[in-house]
Amino acid sequence: MCESDTDFTCRDCEEPVCEDCCVVPTIHNQIEYALCKSCDMGYELARSIEADKEWDLSEQKRIKRETTNAKRKETYWKPENIEKRRTAKAKRNAKRVERNRKLLAETFRIVNSMMGR
Repeated sequence: MCESDTDFTCRDCEEPVCEDCCVVPTIHNQIEYALCKSCDMGYELARSIEADKEWDLSEQKRIKRETTNAKRKETYWKPENIEKRRTAKAKRNAKRVERNRKLLAETFRIVNSMMGR
């Protein structure tokens, strides 16, 4: 690339590259081969495009989730739905109270039969 003497060849484009024109291995790229800076910029561009796509997709999902949540919240607080929930809760409580009364009566019957009354 810079016309200097070199012993390295870029792995991707197979052009001779000097040590100054090679990409320096770091913790982020972790390469173990000679790669010229122009090939690395192509990889960086591809990675940034992919990151942009992922960001757009996650943003679309977030917007869709917020829209769905807003619609659910609106439906949840409608007066007719509130009344349905209250009625269902009252029925559940009435069933629970009746069941507890039966259990208590059965318990008293068993205890009284054990005591001989």
